[in-house]
Amino acid sequence: MRLSIRSGGRALSAAAAAFMITLSTAACDLGSEPSRRRRPDEASIEVTGDSPVPLVLVTSKDWGVALDEETGQQELVITKADTVEIELPYQRTVPLAPTYRILVRLINPDADRDATVRMRVSLDDDVVYDQQATLRNAALQYSYAYY
Repeated sequence: MRLSIRSGGRALSAAAAAFMITLSTAACDLGSEPSRRRRPDEASIEVTGDSPVPLVLVTSKDWGVALDEETGQQELVITKADTVEIELPYQRTVPLAPTYRILVRLINPDADRDATVRMRVSLDDDVVYDQQATLRNAALQYSYAYY
């Protein structure tokens, strides 16, 4: 599955910016000793709120960033993902081995009705993402990669 960040409009463009910030700051700390940083074993995803329609949750441990040679822009490339329709509230725990990376995207695909949601992601016991939003034909996204 190949998904271009630029093709999703404002919501995915914002998600792409958040993704790039997360990717550049979340897991790579070259100034510290490797033994100081412990890689997390699992990611817990919790989605609460109200939605008149089913939401779509995409989780992937097999993704990366590639350069589009035609446009020169970076794009998110999902190689393999689990995609499910969910009703709220929803909770799931995902083991991170063997890639020790996770991408979580919560989508309200409905263009006519709002979903008021809160998405929380924890790595082991640490909350690393906690965002509330009103979504209409839009998404929330979190990504983490351990290096």
